[in-house]
Amino acid sequence: MLDIEKLVGTSCRLCPRNCKTNRNIETGLCKTNNKIEIASFNLHFGEEPPISGNYGSGTVFFAGCNMACVFCQNYPISQLKSAYKTIDEYALADIFLELQNRKAHNINLVTPSHFVHLICKSIEIARQKGFNIPVCYNTSSYDKVEVIEYLNDYVDIYLADLKYADDELSYKYSGVSDYFKVATRAIIKMQETKGPLILKNNLAIKGLIIRHLVLPNNIENSKKVLDWIVDNIDKPTISLMRQYFPAYKASLYPELSKKLNNSQWNNILDYAYKLGIDGYFQVA
Repeated sequence: MLDIEKLVGTSCRLCPRNCKTNRNIETGLCKTNNKIEIASFNLHFGEEPPISGNYGSGTVFFAGCNMACVFCQNYPISQLKSAYKTIDEYALADIFLELQNRKAHNINLVTPSHFVHLICKSIEIARQKGFNIPVCYNTSSYDKVEVIEYLNDYVDIYLADLKYADDELSYKYSGVSDYFKVATRAIIKMQETKGPLILKNNLAIKGLIIRHLVLPNNIENSKKVLDWIVDNIDKPTISLMRQYFPAYKASLYPELSKKLNNSQWNNILDYAYKLGIDGYFQVA
């Protein structure tokens, strides 16, 4: 089994950035060190219906990110780290248990890639105290395949973004030139380990949901993303999202400076229907 602690150590290679930072004494490209940093946690009702259900998804927002999206909708948390709290693995385990006691249908780990080694410890601690609801790994998909394999014993559901099928766009907007190769390999491994989405009483208990945020004036990228999913993932559940708004540095990019218009959204919807896509269409 992967020794995940060695991937961090004094030369971090936990994520595909491989920044080799000694996170014990300084911050990596993810803007974090070797201690858990969370911005908030609460019941969240804005996810896909089988995730939020009636009682909400027990969502934990982690500070920092291993990507640098210029349009990040959560930029105060991921990029600026304007407000966060440093906690240890035991405190995070207690948060999981508190959310379970509040009737959360699952634990939803938002932007967890740079804290995987610590989160898994927290899950182990929480399980010893009766934690038993599904764990959702809510990720940009910029994850290493070996880390996804390691997560098999800890994660039940993947909420996986597939942002780009174009490396020029991923570099321009998110600062990573190998996003498509890395993310698609990770998503294939997610599918291999957890399979298609499985529901029980209309709630997700296992599997994969692939999310795609449609960016304005980048419709061809979205079509290529959908093509790849349909061609490579068995029985995919896709969540197409229209929630984009010009946040963070988006105003510096004219093509991203406005919300997606109805014509572009309808174009993508028509394309999705032609592909026979099954899933969710989020407009707000």
